[in-house]
Amino acid sequence: MKILATSLASLSIFTALAGSAQACGHYNDDWTGRDKAGHFGVSFALGAGASRLSDDTWTAFGLALIPGLAKEVYDSQQDCNRFSWKDMGWNAAGAYLGVRTGNWLLGPTSVSYVRAF
Repeated sequence: MKILATSLASLSIFTALAGSAQACGHYNDDWTGRDKAGHFGVSFALGAGASRLSDDTWTAFGLALIPGLAKEVYDSQQDCNRFSWKDMGWNAAGAYLGVRTGNWLLGPTSVSYVRAF
């Protein structure tokens, strides 16, 4: 049963990522596009917040990536838009650095506790 659920989840994700073929203009998605800083910044903030929800770095990283993944899946369903792996790369970079920064600044052995009043 668990294999069936995993297979269905994987199939639905791949179907969503595939999108539909549309007659749109050239799709331009540069690594330094105008929206990449927004992807990084929002994921950084979510990563810092997620670092307080879980002590495990990878769990916090996964939690911080959920909104970015949801946005990309949403984008893939819009006309003349696609799932952007480059946006996900910036989401991942921001989430990871946000989690690490959150652990460093806000964690129990961090700068914030060492430099108390």
